Amino acid sequence: MVTGLSLPVLEKLLCFLCKGTDESLLKRLDSADQIVFCLVKLRHNINFDMLSFMFGFKKTTALNNFWKWIDIMYIKLKFLIKMQDRDHIYDTIPPVFKCKFPRLTSIIDCFEVFVESPSSLMARAQFYSQYKKNCTIKCLISCTPLGAINFISKCYGGRASDNQIVRESEFISSKYHMPGDQILADRGFTLQDDFAAGSCSLLINPAFTKGKAQLSASDVEKSRNISSVRIHIERVIGLLKNRYTILQGTLPLRTVKNISDEATSLTLSNCDKIVTVCAALTNLGEGIVYDKTHLLS
Repeated sequence: MVTGLSLPVLEKLLCFLCKGTDESLLKRLDSADQIVFCLVKLRHNINFDMLSFMFGFKKTTALNNFWKWIDIMYIKLKFLIKMQDRDHIYDTIPPVFKCKFPRLTSIIDCFEVFVESPSSLMARAQFYSQYKKNCTIKCLISCTPLGAINFISKCYGGRASDNQIVRESEFISSKYHMPGDQILADRGFTLQDDFAAGSCSLLINPAFTKGKAQLSASDVEKSRNISSVRIHIERVIGLLKNRYTILQGTLPLRTVKNISDEATSLTLSNCDKIVTVCAALTNLGEGIVYDKTHLLS
């Protein structure tokens, strides 16, 4: 798929995005072409010179319209990333989750995207990731047992720890969780007390050796159960990056500059908007969990 979406979904998306959009923007070029141009850029990360030639646009016009449609899609599509109704989650939870974690609502992890290296040494230190050995931005992502993305944080410099991002994104709060909710995470997320105090929810990690020579048999079984289920978030991250390969490339440094967004009254960067739009579009496409008769997510 050129845009990462099926034709019926793409047609509905075009109608939804054009409805209520500034007419002056729509009159400059065919609105459908502008949106498809933006989607193709996100999907294939073709450079703007080549993409402008393919669509017959002037590069400056195409570049300006790309960022304007990113703004529009961010505002109009971010509602697709939300915590789902608990009854719906429990009714549709796959059997592999139900028998092991019956109250599971979220599986979390962080992922990184490369960015250009800043010239400032202080800025470079903030963006340098010890894991990737390069300058990156890092986001917290959460998905449901069915693989739908239900939370994505703002972008942080690659130096930020996973725990720091979880705390600062307010993912711990009762805004996102209810008492008794189970959240799966890797062993690097040591926030059990934070989740218990913030929302009376339960963060579940694989077991630690904690100085012991080896894990007990029960801890090994527990870790195996968690790992077999937690891999879903890694598949979701892989799906997100493979479907929208702009997240596999290196984002320009200008995209990480914070800008005051009048429409949302928030301070955001363009990379925040790109990541959120890609996550929302991923939710519109085929998911990672399905059965033999119909898609479940």
